[in-house]
Amino acid sequence: MKKDKNHRLATPFREKNIILALIIILLLTLLLGFMTYKEVQRERYYLWELARSEGLNIAFSIQTLGPRFILNENTLKDILVLLKKDGVSYIDICNDKGVILISTEEERWQNVIKIPKPGKINFIDTEDKKSNRILQVVKPFNLDINQQLDIWKILPIRNSYLVIGVNLEGYYNRLNQTRKRIILNYSIIMTLVLFGIYVIFKLQENYIVKKTLNEMKIYTSKLLETMDNAVISVDNKGNIKTFNRKSEEIFDKKKEEVLNKDCQEVLNLNILGESIFKKCLLEKKNISQEIILEEKGLKKKILDLNTSFLADESGEITGVVAVIRDVTEIKDLNEEVARHKRLAALGKLSAGIAHEIRNPLSSIRGLAQFVYNSFSKTDERKEDLNTIIQEVDRLNKLVVQVLDFAKLQKPNLTRFSLNDLIVKITELFKLETKDKQINFSSELSPDISKIQADEDQVRQILMNVIINAIQAISKKGEIKIKTEKILLKGEPAIKLIIEDGGIGIPEKDFTQIFDPFFSTKDEGSGLGLSIVYKLVEAHQGEIKVESKEGEGTKFVIFLPQKGGK
Repeated sequence: MKKDKNHRLATPFREKNIILALIIILLLTLLLGFMTYKEVQRERYYLWELARSEGLNIAFSIQTLGPRFILNENTLKDILVLLKKDGVSYIDICNDKGVILISTEEERWQNVIKIPKPGKINFIDTEDKKSNRILQVVKPFNLDINQQLDIWKILPIRNSYLVIGVNLEGYYNRLNQTRKRIILNYSIIMTLVLFGIYVIFKLQENYIVKKTLNEMKIYTSKLLETMDNAVISVDNKGNIKTFNRKSEEIFDKKKEEVLNKDCQEVLNLNILGESIFKKCLLEKKNISQEIILEEKGLKKKILDLNTSFLADESGEITGVVAVIRDVTEIKDLNEEVARHKRLAALGKLSAGIAHEIRNPLSSIRGLAQFVYNSFSKTDERKEDLNTIIQEVDRLNKLVVQVLDFAKLQKPNLTRFSLNDLIVKITELFKLETKDKQINFSSELSPDISKIQADEDQVRQILMNVIINAIQAISKKGEIKIKTEKILLKGEPAIKLIIEDGGIGIPEKDFTQIFDPFFSTKDEGSGLGLSIVYKLVEAHQGEIKVESKEGEGTKFVIFLPQKGGK
């Protein structure tokens, strides 16, 4: 069962991860394929230029020898042989018809070469007799011959061409090696990236499943303790394993008194003298009925009891769980009347709950603070107590927000300087946001005289919006505050702008950001901007928001200079 639960939790995350992984793999494949292609093409071009340069260098070397070194045909041939390097298959001299006159290879004599562009340098791809790929560099043989040393009568190479056959096999071998190296390198990179993606997704999935299961466990545990029904479970031997807070209240017994003890001995839940739990285990049937609990010293109670079986992964019954509801008062009261009363009280529910929570919260915090102060500085329990105090403060803050929202009072109008109030508040926030490296900049109009408004409510407007801006900035950013004097509906008013460079608000949320209990953050009550909206409205003002996701948010608040309602 647990394995199936893990599988169900992991399935949606796995499906999302597979789609994301396929997209990343496709993009990486295209990117690395393109990079590989460009790298190979660049290497091919480089080797091609190298082969051309080698052929041209030999041609220029022959051309710069001068006619006095070329005494006869044999001498010229010897010079060509000397200039022939490794990787050069042959060096020819041919006439303008392409007939080879002199060559380092005798079998090439009198062969004919096709010259596509006479009078220019030609690069021709061809093959030799051994099927080796050859690049023929054909260059006009332009020698400035001294007329007094005219040896062309015995060496008829006037208007001839130098032909250098560069063997490309070595270049292609090098290109293939480079191609293999590039592909291997990118394959390794691709493998490492994909492995990294797999590991990240796996860790994320495991983390999410573990976190979800842990949250479910905590939630279930809290839910069990806060349930308004008694929950009691026993194993297949009839020993009590679960006994929640409501069970303690109904049966007037402490958990420690009943856990791991025989249910028939410690609980008066019997039918005809037999324990309900043991009856279920014996008959293999669930029980759903009302029973009357009568014990000395306790008021008679009517209990609505429902049982169900607990089973392991193989389906074998391991115990019984009973959900018990005390329906005594329900039986005594008219259900319809009670329902109407509850409906009538819904409007005051938030404030009522908040008031009921505040008193025990104060006691809890005071006691926790007292115990905290009583421990030594090195006592490890102080950290747990500090956590309790912080959570109580957080819950108390939520209660205050609920009360503020439920009971917004009519503005108490007084005259005060809005600019001075902004300066005080920003100085306070500068200290609190020092670690986040948030810079506050103000552009406060000196033309603004004192405003007639509720100073406490305006302070709350400013603080709520600024807190919202601070939370939108992860680290290192700027919050700009600007005031200017304007006319609103023909009356003097003040335009207040609070702008941050945070994460911004999605456009789809614009219509909801002022709704009660709506929040784009994981934490928060969702009341801050709702309170701001109601306070601005109470002052006959207006509030607008401008935002672009990823670029920040700007709140524009218009307040009449002579107060609200």
